[in-house]
Amino acid sequence: MLHQTEPVEKYRHDGRRHQVSQTESTQTPATEGLGTQRGPAEVLSRALRQAARIGTYRQTGIVVAEVVLFLVFTALSPRFLSSYNIINIILQSVVTGLLALGETFVIITAGIDLSAGSILAVSAVSAGLLLIHGTSFAIALIGPLIIGALAGLVNGLIITLIRITPFIATLGTMSIYAGIALILAGGQTVYGIPLSFEGLLGGSLGPIPIPVLVLLAVLLLAAATLKYTKLGEYAIAIGGNAEVARLAGINLSVYTSAVYVVAGALCALGGMISVARLGAADPTSGSDLLLPAIAASVMGGANLMGGEGSMLGAVVGAVLISTLQAGLTFLNVQAFYQEVVVGVVIILALALNRFQNRFQNGHA
Repeated sequence: MLHQTEPVEKYRHDGRRHQVSQTESTQTPATEGLGTQRGPAEVLSRALRQAARIGTYRQTGIVVAEVVLFLVFTALSPRFLSSYNIINIILQSVVTGLLALGETFVIITAGIDLSAGSILAVSAVSAGLLLIHGTSFAIALIGPLIIGALAGLVNGLIITLIRITPFIATLGTMSIYAGIALILAGGQTVYGIPLSFEGLLGGSLGPIPIPVLVLLAVLLLAAATLKYTKLGEYAIAIGGNAEVARLAGINLSVYTSAVYVVAGALCALGGMISVARLGAADPTSGSDLLLPAIAASVMGGANLMGGEGSMLGAVVGAVLISTLQAGLTFLNVQAFYQEVVVGVVIILALALNRFQNRFQNGHA
């Protein structure tokens, strides 16, 4: 009987330590004693099935952590568990959650997008300028989405065509997009957003805030994309082992760039929601959302080495960070102490991800 787990883990992890040759990618390990050839498509299929089974304990863990956090803060402050506060916590996590969904797509491909906050700022300023100049809502909604998608496309092309690592490429574009946002806004916050636009993306349908409904809709769409479309399947394959994915016929440049386009569009959507909620477009908005978004993605099950990720986990991670911030506020912890606590949580989340990677490699 074939033992599938060991060969899959070998290809997924060894492929990161050295560039595999076509012979290595298609030959069954000698220790299996099978003496048969295994094509890239078969290896890819096995890796995808394995990736679907990995990480469940991470998602369970973050849900448990969220429940424990709620219980602790409720014990310290009974008003914390009020329905108003719970809705407010979820509302506060919407923009971070949208950025975390985009980061999850990118991290699954073994990439990173450090420009997410800057793309949000450019899109927010663009939306604000369009609105104060009397542009129709349709253009004010579609225009920033296109701008965010184009910014993501630039990231993807720099990474795939010029072959600059995602960290360095998006570090550079982060500065470029942040500068563009300031130039467009003239270095000032854009005011005068129509109240009707604030109600469109910042209002409520009954007791549920519209931004929360938007996040839920995007979550369902992102989860379906990851599970049922070629984009999701190929993103996992590229992150698991790019060489095997290439040998299996996947166009790495096209699908890697597509992932960054999706991430950019989600940043733009987050920017428009922030404009609607604040009633203004701040060219520096988003600068403090990057690390929480990455941490939410990682805590939710995304593997920084690529090949794994959970859309639901990313959103739960965003809610967890928002819960932590709200709980500290209820306890009258000053803002600068909150920054320290949140920073420690982010480091612990990334350190845990690193430990989990080593544990999996050691048991491959």
